[in-house]
Amino acid sequence: MRPDFLLIGSMKCGTSTVSAYLEDHPEVFMLPGQEPNFFSHDKVHDRGAEWYERLFDGAAGARRIGEGSNDYASGLMYPDTAARIAAYSPEMRLIYMVRDPVARLASAWVQNRVDQGDQVPPTLERAVREMPDLYLGQSLYWHNLQLYRTHFPDDRIFIGFMEDLKTDRFAFFARLCGFLGIEPMNEIPRGHINPSRGKAVPGQLYSALNALPGIGRLKALAPKGLRSTVKTRLLSRRIGETPEIPAALRRELTERLGPDTRAFLAHCGRPTDFWGL
Repeated sequence: MRPDFLLIGSMKCGTSTVSAYLEDHPEVFMLPGQEPNFFSHDKVHDRGAEWYERLFDGAAGARRIGEGSNDYASGLMYPDTAARIAAYSPEMRLIYMVRDPVARLASAWVQNRVDQGDQVPPTLERAVREMPDLYLGQSLYWHNLQLYRTHFPDDRIFIGFMEDLKTDRFAFFARLCGFLGIEPMNEIPRGHINPSRGKAVPGQLYSALNALPGIGRLKALAPKGLRSTVKTRLLSRRIGETPEIPAALRRELTERLGPDTRAFLAHCGRPTDFWGL
């Protein structure tokens, strides 16, 4: 079994929701619950195509077979991804999800901070400055798209705006089904998956305490449930739709992302101020 479409990202642009919709479609086998990153990560790619294709052993009878890995949209970190996909299958269909690029990177920081704790800087400002390839990289939509357009014609690349998905998920998914050559669904059983709203984000006090000498031994003595409660209730804060972005940082991001964003929107036939950058 070989995949014939890929959901390439970007992270926090509705990819989990689109993946869930595809999992529910009777004509589709969508690899559930994992991001293999086969075409992006060197160590995974070195396992070879036979290893990769075994992931799809359950796809017999499906009209379309696919997987989703957000790192496929990380052109600064993984510049060889598009070429590897084209070498594997020049007929591959690609689904590229986007949203307001500043909101995207802020939401990505929230997700990474929740999942990885102090492997991620405790503030968005530090994350952008210390890990620009990670946070700015997936928001450079035009740069990332151009890497794919070098190898694939535009009619093989579906560009999906999260804003459209949220406005009318039925119309959005019908267009996506048309791109994949499958029938649209009359019902969509699941709503938005993995939203940022309401997540408990570890704060700077959490990081400060983790830096204290001997804190690791002390944490090891505490029950897991107590550690979790202290982290989420006392040392974290719940956020709204996206974290607050300081005005100075927003200006900096607008300056750094603006030219790329405007070129991307012009290509998509959207007003160049669609996202206000």
